[in-house]
Amino acid sequence: MRRVVIIGHGPAGHRLAERLGTAEDTRVTVVGARPEGPYDPGLGLAALTTELSLDLLALPEHDQRVRTVAARAVFLDRLHRVVLTEDGGRHPYDTVVLATGAHREHPDVPGAYEAGGRPAAGVWHVDSPRDCVGMRTALTPGAAVAVFGADLTAVESAHALAVHGHHVTLVHQDTRLMSGELDPGASAAVARRLREVGVEQHWGAVPVELRSGQLVLREGEPVPAEALLLCTGTRPNTELALAAGLEVGDTGVRVDERLRSSDPRVHAIGSCAATSGTGWCTLSAARRQAETLAEILTTSPERRYRHTEIVRARGDGLDLVALGPVELLAGNTAGVDHVAFNDPRRHRYARLALSGDRLLAANLVGLREAGAELSRVHEAGSPVLSNRFAPLFGIAAAGGGAVSEAVVCHCNNVSETALRTAFRQGARDVPALAAATRATTGCGSCADDVRRLCAALQRDRISEVTEDSDVPSEEDAA
Repeated sequence: MRRVVIIGHGPAGHRLAERLGTAEDTRVTVVGARPEGPYDPGLGLAALTTELSLDLLALPEHDQRVRTVAARAVFLDRLHRVVLTEDGGRHPYDTVVLATGAHREHPDVPGAYEAGGRPAAGVWHVDSPRDCVGMRTALTPGAAVAVFGADLTAVESAHALAVHGHHVTLVHQDTRLMSGELDPGASAAVARRLREVGVEQHWGAVPVELRSGQLVLREGEPVPAEALLLCTGTRPNTELALAAGLEVGDTGVRVDERLRSSDPRVHAIGSCAATSGTGWCTLSAARRQAETLAEILTTSPERRYRHTEIVRARGDGLDLVALGPVELLAGNTAGVDHVAFNDPRRHRYARLALSGDRLLAANLVGLREAGAELSRVHEAGSPVLSNRFAPLFGIAAAGGGAVSEAVVCHCNNVSETALRTAFRQGARDVPALAAATRATTGCGSCADDVRRLCAALQRDRISEVTEDSDVPSEEDAA
């Protein structure tokens, strides 16, 4: 019986435990599990603006063969192969997996934090659905919200809050949005979309203090801030790895293609693992790592993890996909061709970097179907069509074949047909559909689509029941 100890119970740790829990020859222990259980971070943005309770955001419970320990790991003893926890527990392992995630960096803004590092009243992070539910409950209708940051979380949150009627101002010291993922053209297209929904933007702005409902800037007028949302980046949680003497870099625990650290018995996945040079890990990538590692530890020891950078924005009307390293979109790399498209009036933009028939990187804004198709191509490493503009405009492949059935959840390849089938079989709300099909459990960008489809199916079902009740029975007819 192989003993696997997973340290951390976020999305990566949960998915790994879920996969390993079905293996007959594996005993799984999850250390660091929260008593209330893990939540689906893919639904966090929806919880920020939608009446979702915490129980609807919970991830499924594990198989009874998975043991959870609600105690923090304090030391990884590699010599004796045991994990020590703060309650005095000792958890021996044959394999240990670090899934410790990352923590939000605290910006130096006087007034934003109390003594001890706790956020002051009205200051929020959206690192978990619990935080999102708390902020949504605290906000009054039409409240003035300042969002400090320029990363994906800042963009998604500012867009969602503005769409739902709040007065939103986006503030950051950078000169453009998501500079680590978007080229200038894509960044400008996203900025235009945010302005269209009412998000004011201050770039190159340095906050100096939060006081009396205002975020004071070094230059210019203060920004109204009944609430302040901080989206200022994360750092990997590598303290356990460092104390255990593992090799750690700026972006996390160093791992190889089998997700092994410098100790072959210790693996790392998710935001604490340095699987790319970006310094952070998307939710969908964390889950792909967990699934790959589960195969390596059970059925396919020679399997390798191939990292693909795929960033998708969540939010109705915020259609944004970034694939691969943004540096390749700069236009000065030898042997790399570019395909570009820009439609500022309709907030549509695309730039692709290709080598022959292979897609190296892409930015797409306002091109939903193209983003879905190119994400699939990029993840699979498949060739692009000979007509390089075809994916941008939904042109069918050569030969005139019909475009394949629309996929709603691209992380888990869940089609609308699959969702409709699951609904007919009894999955009548979003959590049930997620449990049945895994839709929404990747990056979460499909959550609004799944919710709308579920509502439409519920309406159709009610109509069918009503129509059936209006049909007289044979006894009534008699």
